[in-house]
This record gives sequence, structure tokens and C-alpha cells, in this order.
Amino acid sequence: MEELKSFSDGSNCLMDNRIVVNANLSEMKGSTKISFFGRNNVLYVEDGVSLNNSTIRFLGNNSVIYLSQGNHPYSIKSDIYNNSVVYIGKNCYFNGGLHIIASEQQNIIIGTECLFSFGIFVRTADPHLIYDSTTKRRINPSASVFIGDHVWVGQDVLILKGTWIGSGSIVGGATCIAGKMIPSNVTIGGNPARIIRENVFFLPNCVHSWTDDVIEEYSIKETDEYIYFPTENTLEIAAVDSKLKAAQNVEERLNNVYHLLAMNHDRNRFAISTNKKEKSQGKWEELDADCQA
Repeated sequence: MEELKSFSDGSNCLMDNRIVVNANLSEMKGSTKISFFGRNNVLYVEDGVSLNNSTIRFLGNNSVIYLSQGNHPYSIKSDIYNNSVVYIGKNCYFNGGLHIIASEQQNIIIGTECLFSFGIFVRTADPHLIYDSTTKRRINPSASVFIGDHVWVGQDVLILKGTWIGSGSIVGGATCIAGKMIPSNVTIGGNPARIIRENVFFLPNCVHSWTDDVIEEYSIKETDEYIYFPTENTLEIAAVDSKLKAAQNVEERLNNVYHLLAMNHDRNRFAISTNKKEKSQGKWEELDADCQA
């Protein structure tokens, strides 16, 4: 096992893995610890990242974790196994430790300016095996998770294998969702999850201390800044996932992450249409799936 408790220790001490970081511009605070149990893994840390009481564990080989610059400290608990990617976009907010588990060669992609409350788990596997008793075939394959830009995830949410959430959407507290495509600018909630309301957007402002004058000021917000819709520049999520998985080595995997995600600043890159006929890859279903524990 290789372990790092401070960026200032330098990544040269790592024999079979690599950390790309400017130790003068990013930091590890509190009880943060980075551990490598496998080989040929890369942790890429942009300038301006602050890891606070976080745990990052590479438990396999040939995987990439990419942490983008943030105006808030990261508070994450991340386990990643073989041939996988965890990507977190710029300026996300973590109100408590976000639990991330990328396993069985699947990916977890999180966009920019997302808000995460307490007790949230994002994972790509159930992780135990379930079979059809007649055909003897496995019926719970693992699958990647994609969370778009400017998504608000409430307290105690489970985002499970195969979930795609379009930019601008809201996931209500205690929601469990697995294997579904969620359009942009909707609110979902419940277990099983369902769409509660379409055509919504949210602001990141916190209302806890507001008084009447501020409440009145924000009663109407004339802006289209947080409304997302597919364009010719919107990414085909399945194609991105396939390209990340097809990488022949960790350097190619990191290069794909950098060019497909980190350098893609299109505001509608993760937009998902509310029109069922426009949804790609045949993934649309009603939100009625039971969640696997």
C-alpha cells in the first residue's frame, strides 16, 4: 500500500502510481488521506483544490480520479477499483462527506457547480450478484453514473448504477434512483423515484437566515442561466462512457477525461431532453424501478 497525507510530501514517493498536483496551490486538510492499493493509477488535482477530511482509496489498477478546481473544500469518501474514472467538475459544494464507489470497471462523472447535502451515496454496483432463477443469467449488471452540471442532490439520497441526471435538476431528500435517465430541469423524489415537477430551476443561495425583505427580493428571478436544453454540442453520454472504458491504459484514460470533460465548457454538455422521443440509447422508462441495496 502507498499512502499520502499531505501534497507537500510530493508524489515522487509513489512507486507504481501517480499524483499530478501543484502542492503550492492545492492542499490536504484535517484527516484527509489518499491510499493506493493497486498499480498504474492517477489522481489528477487541478490548482485550487482543498481536500478536507476526505478519504480517497484506489483499490484496483489503471483508474483515474480527476478533481477540478473548487471554490469550496472537497469533503468526499471515494473508493475506486479497476479501469474506472471518477470525475468531479468545478465548484461543487459538499455539505458533509459525499460517498463515491466506482467499481466493476464503471465510471462516475459529476458536472460543475453541483450541490450535495449530507449522507449521499453514489455507486455503480449493487454490489452482489442477482440471477434470474429460470435462465440463470445475471440480471443486475453494474453501470456508470452521470450527474450533469448544476444539479442539487438532497439529504440521504442514493444514486445507483446506470443513473443519468440531466443538468439543472433537483433530487429530493431520501430519494433512491437506479438505472434511469432524468431530464434536465425537473424535480424528482421518492423511493421508487418519480418526477414531481418539470420546468424548474434552482439558485445556490441559502435561505436559512433570510428575512422578509430578502424573501421578497427573490420571489421572482428573471433568468435563463440555469435552464438547460440539448444542442448540437450536447454530449452523447453513452459514447463518452464507451470511450473512457475503451482506453488501453491509464494515460489514455486520463487524456480522454481531460479532453472530453475537463476542457469541455459548453453549458449544455450534459443536457437531457424532457421529450421521450428525443432521448437517446433507448434508456427512457417511467421512474418505477425498485432500488437494490
